[in-house]
Amino acid sequence: MDQQRILLAHGNGGKLQQDLLEKVVFPLWQDVVMPSTRDSQILSWEPNSLAISTDSYVVNPLFFPGGNIGHLAICGTTNDLAMSGAQPLYLTVSFILEEGFALEDFKKIVASMGDQARTLGVRIAAGDLKVVDKGKGDGIYINTAGLGRTMKEPVPGPDRLRPGAKVLVSGDLARHGLVIMMSREGMEFSSDLVSDCAPLWPSVRALQEMNVDILCLRDLTRGGLATALHELA
Repeated sequence: MDQQRILLAHGNGGKLQQDLLEKVVFPLWQDVVMPSTRDSQILSWEPNSLAISTDSYVVNPLFFPGGNIGHLAICGTTNDLAMSGAQPLYLTVSFILEEGFALEDFKKIVASMGDQARTLGVRIAAGDLKVVDKGKGDGIYINTAGLGRTMKEPVPGPDRLRPGAKVLVSGDLARHGLVIMMSREGMEFSSDLVSDCAPLWPSVRALQEMNVDILCLRDLTRGGLATALHELA
């Protein structure tokens, strides 16, 4: 591709869009994407309970210490599946790009998404790409939807909570939010703080394999631990 920035024509379904997908996106996702000429993808499935989740990602800045919006989009949706004790299997990915967005930045974001999908063994089964006029977006928005299978009964959830249940956290609190705030506001601290955004399924699976009786799981996002506990109370 000769273009260095996204054009409106990249979102019109024609040759430029096909070139963007075939020359940029698919090579970076070559072992995780499932290209199809159908209007829908056909998936094989086993007789398990299904878990499904979707989320949209509009983070600013797009790149931050420890990750970027693409990394966040894969981790966020697969983590939502993992919170139901489900192994993430398939994802859909939709991009809304702003005209003029740097192609090199788009490549970095797509490559990061491919890396996370490979780490989890997830396949990208379907996707979409649209371009909006310059000034009518914020560079790039990403929507992902995920499908997974539950691996063990009973499925963790709020209905399993009971008085006296212990609250355990897997790391320090508010790290990701603080990194985003620092990056957005240009704040500097003496420590090399990076986001802890990461896939949680490997940790959940390890607990299942140790036969830990998991009552409920939450991926702390906006509002943090306090909001999650308030929702569950």
